[in-house]
Amino acid sequence: MFDETTDINVIQPRIDKIRAWLESKTLGALFVYSPAAEHKWGQTAHVAYLTGWANHDRIVDSAVVVPVEGDPVLMFAGLPYMLEQIDQVSPIKDVRMVKAVDPNAVAVDAKTLGGARGPQTFAEEAISIMRENEIFNERVGVVGIDNMPVPFYEHLHAEWGDNLVRGDDIVAELRAVKTPEELDLIRHAARLGDIGFQTMVDVARPGMRGIEIVAEMEHAVRKAGADHAKYWMGSGPDTKWEDTRLDIRPHLRVLEEGDFMNTCSYIVYKGYWSHGQRAGTLKRPNAYLEDIMQTAIDSQTAGIDQMRPGNRAGNIARAIRETCEAAGWTLLGGRVGHGIGMDYSERPSPAESNDAILEAGNTIILHSAFALPGSGKMFVPIGDHMHVAEDGPEFLMDFERGLFVAGE
Repeated sequence: MFDETTDINVIQPRIDKIRAWLESKTLGALFVYSPAAEHKWGQTAHVAYLTGWANHDRIVDSAVVVPVEGDPVLMFAGLPYMLEQIDQVSPIKDVRMVKAVDPNAVAVDAKTLGGARGPQTFAEEAISIMRENEIFNERVGVVGIDNMPVPFYEHLHAEWGDNLVRGDDIVAELRAVKTPEELDLIRHAARLGDIGFQTMVDVARPGMRGIEIVAEMEHAVRKAGADHAKYWMGSGPDTKWEDTRLDIRPHLRVLEEGDFMNTCSYIVYKGYWSHGQRAGTLKRPNAYLEDIMQTAIDSQTAGIDQMRPGNRAGNIARAIRETCEAAGWTLLGGRVGHGIGMDYSERPSPAESNDAILEAGNTIILHSAFALPGSGKMFVPIGDHMHVAEDGPEFLMDFERGLFVAGE
């Protein structure tokens, strides 16, 4: 039988670092929250990082309690069958089902377990865990609040009162620096993204709708082992970029020879994301598009050159902005990308306002959103999945950065 269980030797160093942090902050425990994995545009992976329960079986609210002394405990508000699913992937031995905060959650009825009263709440169970480890009346740090529903936070505060401590998100900080094992998984996710782009080049033909091309791309990547694979596509006539149509919804436009194409990947492999963007044409190249593409590549490359340990994260966006402005362009809203790992968007942000210092092991997707001169039309032709390595930036995707020609 195929063993999917995360090695406890992967999890334990993370727990040990959290315990050391708890001691430094004089906290009795850390309560680590994540929503369902499908809530993918925000933080969903704190629990996955500490338990190995990273797949889309995790469809409910969950939390990990890390006491300053004692073993970590995984809690979830779900159904009994999920215990078997957790056991297949997680080395955490103490797993407890609790009462859901959301009355509409995929969870047991409040009185199904634990006699007339039912299972304990998240907050009550956390206090029980602390008492089991002889930790009394201590403050509890809470992380994962950025993507926590208001009723869930109110539930914790009502039970813990002044003992609830909001502060630095130590789990987000740890997750920002990937281990060699994590980087191997991320590289594989990036290679899966390349498979989708190459499939597009191979199958696209005049007369196909964008949705048909995307279906072939997603099929190829899922068949190759991705947990999740989604692509969007934009296309338009070979006139000017302003005539393209970008659809994250199904792209129903029928493509013609010479059309401009723009596409983007969202790939997850064993809990780790890859994300990339590419642009090109159908059947034949286009000189106009090659000209504006070069400005985008030059600007993006200037930002990538700043991806070195010790550099300020905000230098990435500044270099992109200064380079594109020299060509008469502007950035659209200043957004140039985001950190990426077990979540689609995580630390470090390459935004110009970010003073955080880059570290070896950071992984970043850089997809500068340019505003074309005159029209202000958004132009996002290239997205590079990058690793900040000890000796500088590492490209994680192999698919060509320049314009592709599909259907040749």
